[in-house]
Amino acid sequence: MIRCPACPADVELRAEGQSAMVACSACGTEIDVSQRPPRIIHRFNEAPRRPLLPLGSRGTLRDRDLQVIGALQRSDSKGYWHEYLLFNSSTGFCWLVYDTCHWSFGVAVEDTSQLVVNALVRYEGRGYRRFRSGTAEVDWVVGEFYWGVHRGEQVFYVDYIAPPLMLTSERARGETVWTKLEYIEPAQIDAAFGIKSPPRQWVSSNQPNPARLQLRRILPALVASCVAVAAIQIGTVLRVREVTFPSANYHFGAVNEAPEKVFGPFAFTAPHSLNEVTASAGLNNSWVELDCVLVNATTGETFEFTDAFSYYSGSDSDGSWSEGGFQNTALLADIPSGTYNLVVEGLGADQSGRPLSQPVTLSLRHDVVPWTNFWLVLLAILAYPGYLLYRGRADEKERWESATP
Repeated sequence: MIRCPACPADVELRAEGQSAMVACSACGTEIDVSQRPPRIIHRFNEAPRRPLLPLGSRGTLRDRDLQVIGALQRSDSKGYWHEYLLFNSSTGFCWLVYDTCHWSFGVAVEDTSQLVVNALVRYEGRGYRRFRSGTAEVDWVVGEFYWGVHRGEQVFYVDYIAPPLMLTSERARGETVWTKLEYIEPAQIDAAFGIKSPPRQWVSSNQPNPARLQLRRILPALVASCVAVAAIQIGTVLRVREVTFPSANYHFGAVNEAPEKVFGPFAFTAPHSLNEVTASAGLNNSWVELDCVLVNATTGETFEFTDAFSYYSGSDSDGSWSEGGFQNTALLADIPSGTYNLVVEGLGADQSGRPLSQPVTLSLRHDVVPWTNFWLVLLAILAYPGYLLYRGRADEKERWESATP
């Protein structure tokens, strides 16, 4: 503990013998403590700074009991950030960097021989992409530091990222120092130091992509679900019989007449089967509507459905156009086994109201593969991962919008 030479405040030295300077928390005066008696480096008289992590606060990170002994703010053309110097008497110094509601834990790179600096920096077997660079200036400083940092000090910095890691080089007074930082979730800092971090607003430079992290978490369940659905569908494909009956034609009557015609009999051998009735015709600006009833020849049980379609085409000021199609397929699900007849009554006409002269061809397939349910289930399974892929790309775009060209 020393007395501030510029004001009556006591200044606590938490790393005495290892600190080179200390800034008074009461008035901001910068004091050289590398010699005795301490001497003033720069005198200030200002309101006390209140860092988010108070000086002297303790917390446990990386299995280390750490104490906050210094804090400073730096800024450049893009904004400002806080740097907190932490100390442990056994392991020495480390850093917490607070930037736009995000936290990173940093340690000095002692052996720079492992650094390979090109367009892509390689360190400890990992590649780091250049992200941002600029000149940063110290806006204020409180507490103690192991070098003579002072307000107004400028450094040229370059950040290289490989989320959740970042390498930062700082060059000042002809010397370059490197720091390795790792992203830390704000909840961990809050739990360690008993604070409440402000909510995050956007993706930070070295923050792991939240959407891609979530995608990796759900990947095992996603793969298992897709495999299960595929296995069920393969089993269904191997089980079904897929019997195609000969096609038949339905002929229309006069205007507003819907002649009844019976097709069959058809033997449905599979229990609770899925069946397709496809109606097709070469339409030209005309429509077809068939009212159909599938009748069990033994029990009289009936299954009613409609098979309707139309096709129109023409041209206007925007060019040629067309709508509709030349066929429609009706699906009949969960049909019991048995012998069935298909009873059809239909109407069809062109845009002038004349009945169709050409017949409609009817095709019946028994016990077909239910592909619609398979694709719907698969789409439902992939919907959330698809959103995460989209969100991950958007997060990366947001991250790199703040990068320096």
